[in-house]
Amino acid sequence: MKAILEFNLPEDKENFDLANNGLNYYSALFEFDQWLRSEYKYNNKEEMYEVRRKLNKIINENNITI
Repeated sequence: MKAILEFNLPEDKENFDLANNGLNYYSALFEFDQWLRSEYKYNNKEEMYEVRRKLNKIINENNITI
């Protein structure tokens, strides 16, 4: 199966950039989630637990899997 995305550039440049940078957005979310986890688990920063919980709630509400 193939999927082809087409954009009319330059009019659709913003949408093209969003689609083209999806892996970067995913990587940033994943890295931030892991940093929050480490701060909570290894550095005893209890407040990071709630921040991570909120981040994961937002991620889930937007149907994103990390």
